[in-house]
Formats: sequence, structure tokens, C-alpha cells
Amino acid sequence: MLLLFCPAALAQGSYSATFLPANFQALAIDDAGRVAGRGTDPNGNAVAFVWTAGSLVFLPAPALPPDGQTVVANAIDGGVAAGAWQSGGMTRGFVTIGGASQDTGTLYGGDTAAWGVNAAGQAVGESLDADGNSRAFLYSGGGIVDLGTLGGATAQARDINNAGAIVGGAQPGPDFPDDGAHAFLYSGGVMTDLGTLGGGFSWANAINEAGQVAGYSLIAGDTAFHPFLYSGGAMLDLGSLGGDYAEARALNEAGLVVGLASLPGFGFSHAFLYAEGSLLDLNLLAEGLGDFTLTEAVGINGQGQIIANGCNEFGFCAPVLLTPVPEPAQLFLLLAGLPLLSRRLLRATKRE
Repeated sequence: MLLLFCPAALAQGSYSATFLPANFQALAIDDAGRVAGRGTDPNGNAVAFVWTAGSLVFLPAPALPPDGQTVVANAIDGGVAAGAWQSGGMTRGFVTIGGASQDTGTLYGGDTAAWGVNAAGQAVGESLDADGNSRAFLYSGGGIVDLGTLGGATAQARDINNAGAIVGGAQPGPDFPDDGAHAFLYSGGVMTDLGTLGGGFSWANAINEAGQVAGYSLIAGDTAFHPFLYSGGAMLDLGSLGGDYAEARALNEAGLVVGLASLPGFGFSHAFLYAEGSLLDLNLLAEGLGDFTLTEAVGINGQGQIIANGCNEFGFCAPVLLTPVPEPAQLFLLLAGLPLLSRRLLRATKRE
């Protein structure tokens, strides 16, 4: 239904803002509006959280050593969360299902973190090898496997959809000796290089169920980073807000993309929404922000809800949930009723 929204219809007040607890950072949202991220508990300890309709829950560690605690929830899908926990000076990935957390383990004994998860509890992320190189992993069915690379020494997985397709970034092989990393798509046991927007770097952050991929890349000449949407075998440059850095963080099933972008000069980055060919500043679309600036949008769900983070100039920072106004279902009913209303007006005109 969100396809009914078009840039021409988006204006100030297109989204209502709900502020989450201050000094927390949101990192993901699922279709039920559950928000995952990181913050601090009442004792000042770093902790992973899930927020649902005003209720804040701190996620438990997979085990209960005296110093064990979850520190960040990077992803959530269907109520299944994933992130990283720490114990004894080590960092490990976790997956939380039904209130219970599972340790993802580690590939080669090094620190590990989960960055993406699907509703089946499969998680992806990065794990350090003996040389300190990041390796992309898939955690599934209680086991963890190395996904390989694009020919270089490093790779990191960032997201996985419910079909098991995985995206991230990996160091390319000798054909690209000067490039830092390339976005990849891993499917059917094969890691495919998605290329770049003409520069020497790209990175994939998110994938939807249709296989569309969102991320960011250096453009030709390596003069700026732009967000991209990879769809149908092509990488589309989504543009910028006038600055030299912009990054897509998430997308939904309608292909709407959110992220952050710098403005000309200095100051906060601004959260953006890409819809129907336009990159839009979310600060110009939301009502109720006051002196608050949305600096990054990190998630968007199938209902069109967007989760963002921001601050004001006095140092007050908090996540903000943006909800479309009117909500998609209400807009659909409104549009569905327009033909009937038009016929009634036409009949009334003929009677006069």
C-alpha cells in the first residue's frame, strides 16, 4: 500500500514522530514495529534492547556468567533479534528467540558479532580469524560457517532475507588491487560481486524479500559516497542531499530506501527517504520534531514506519519512530472511496 505515497504527495506532516527513551540508539525495526538497538540499563551497563509500543525490554545474555551481558541488538525480524554480547573480555554473536538467547559461536576463536537476522533465526555477521581478518559467517541450525570472500582476505555479512540470500562487503581479488571492498550477494553457495558506482568501494547493508539490495558506494573519481539500490542486476545511484557522503541503511518490500546523507558544508547529517526516484530529507516530512534533527534513518518496515536517530543542539539524543500520516490502510480506504464519492457528486450536480 505504501506505493500510494509519491514524492509529490509527501510534505511536512507526512509522518508523525514518536520519541523513544533518550540516550538509546535504534538500529532496526521489524514489520510489527518492534525496534532493536543499544543503550544502558539502570546500572549504567551497556545492553541490547527491544522496544515495542512503549515497552522496553533488555535482552538476556546466552549464558549467565557474572560479567556476561548483551551490548547491542543490530537486527530484528519477526521478533527474532541478533547482535553481540560480551563475557570475560570476549565478544560473541547472539540470536534471541522467544526471550531466550543463543550464542552463535565463533569461526576461528576470535571476536564475533551478528549484524543481520531473519525470522527463522538464521544470523549473519563477522568473526575474526587468527590473523585478525574479518570473515563473513552464517549461523543456522546451531552451527556457524564461513561464507568465503571475493578473492581478498576479508568479508563481513550485514543482512539475510527469509530465502537465505545474504549481503555485505568483501575485499575483492587481484583484479581490483586498489579497491577497499565491494558489495556482495551470497546465494546458493556463491558469493557474487555487485560492483560499484564507478569508484573503488561499495558496501551492501540490506536485502529485501524480492532480492533488492541497498548500500553505498564511491562514485567515479572517488569524490563522494552515494547510496545505491541494486535491483534487476543493475546498481542505481540514489543521489545525495548536496554533501559528499550518503549511505543507505535499510529498505522494505516496496523498495523504499532509508539512510543518512551529509549536507553542503558542516553540521549534522540528515536522515533520508528514497521514494519514486527522489531522495528526500525526512526532517522536512515529519511533524512534532521541534528543534530536533533526525541524523540517520536505520530501518523501514512493510507498514512504512521508519526508525531514525537524532539529536538537538543541546545534546538531547533519542531514537524516533516515524509513522505515515495517514497510515497506509487509512489512505487505501480513502482512495478506494473516492470513485464512489465522485459518482455521488456527479449525480447531485445533474439533479441541480
